[in-house]
Amino acid sequence: MTEYSTKERLIAKALENFPVLRTVVKETYKRLIYFFHREKGFQYSLHPSVTLQSAFAWAGLEYSEEPYFFGYYDKSPWSPDMSRMLLHQKKGDKLEIIQLDRIARSLKVIGTSSAWNWQQGAMAQWVQINGTVAVVHNTIQENILGMQVVDFDDSEHVKTQFIPWPVQTVHPRKAEALSINYKRLHLLRNCYGYRPKVVNFQEDMPDDADGIWSVNLMQGKEELIISLQQLKESHPLPEMKSARHKVNHLIYSPHGDRFVFLHRYYTEQGKFSRLYSASPDGTELNLLLDARMVSHYHWMDNDNIIAWARTDDAGDKYYKVNIVTNEITIIGENVLEKFGDGHYTVSPDGRYMLTDTYPDKARNQHLFIYDLLEEKMHLLGSFFSPWRYYEYNRCDLHPRWSPDSRFVSIDSVHDGKRKSYILQVEQLIRPF
Repeated sequence: MTEYSTKERLIAKALENFPVLRTVVKETYKRLIYFFHREKGFQYSLHPSVTLQSAFAWAGLEYSEEPYFFGYYDKSPWSPDMSRMLLHQKKGDKLEIIQLDRIARSLKVIGTSSAWNWQQGAMAQWVQINGTVAVVHNTIQENILGMQVVDFDDSEHVKTQFIPWPVQTVHPRKAEALSINYKRLHLLRNCYGYRPKVVNFQEDMPDDADGIWSVNLMQGKEELIISLQQLKESHPLPEMKSARHKVNHLIYSPHGDRFVFLHRYYTEQGKFSRLYSASPDGTELNLLLDARMVSHYHWMDNDNIIAWARTDDAGDKYYKVNIVTNEITIIGENVLEKFGDGHYTVSPDGRYMLTDTYPDKARNQHLFIYDLLEEKMHLLGSFFSPWRYYEYNRCDLHPRWSPDSRFVSIDSVHDGKRKSYILQVEQLIRPF
């Protein structure tokens, strides 16, 4: 593997206060170094105990010629019983939200959306409402950005409900969701926001009227529970007053009694990130990490998260953060951090951390399982990412565990087309 060295990462860190220069240097260097490390003809490689197939093949269906993918790493494409799988399939300038049924070996289009991006699709995700399994996804109706709730009566019919608030994440045990302003995201980081103009959200909404909303999925009612103004006044710094602020990456805890989110603000010296936790109603706001850099994170259990972040004492590493005590400990020191940031989740039994890497010098992305008990890293596979899949169009692997831990879902472009794949990993993790 040709990952970037510690020295190269330190140079990138040193340029953080000069965002324009940093971007020019970083992008120029990436393209120059690629010509020395590229591997002609390489598409992918796998661990001998791991198998790979497309999501369509997993469901016993014919291959699709259209680009298809699932989206972000913090959600599962599988239904709770693993009989069905959600995907996004591009049709013109819109996405179709499709359901693959492995038992019936069928494909059903359950919605369309013009509110989407390549990183997260239309935020399609499973939700349980009154004991029934439903799907929610973002869409636009009559110039209003919101979420579509798709409730399955039986195998042939669906009921839909439009709620004029877009979904970010759904509560694991209640008919509740959290919502954010995707138009502000498009202004500040377009690969997570939505381009179409809508009447209920704008890029420049006042800070005291923008932030995080709680949405009741049964009643369709919403409440602004944390405003950007509130975050500006929480542990304030002088440069925050004139900065541009946003929130993103909201994730409920497994029991739903807390959620975590990223507060990011932009100044002339670049971006600054903070990680907070809060109760579902927005109270008990707790600042967890605040040393400029916080990237991805996910729950280990109901009290702890894993985050790629920075601390003043130890620098950029993977950390275990206890949201109750605020205790911070390093995970995988001298093993995990040499690969840098990734997208990670912990297996349902809590033992294995699944993570990926950004493209290395040869444009190869790597997929790992880290055994949290034995503190060992295992390479599942490596996947080539062509240059045309870059920045806004990039395709991160975004690995996701199946509910039974037997499979891993990824999105990849290693054969030149965007597809969703399933890796069977049970033969690899059983001996651990």
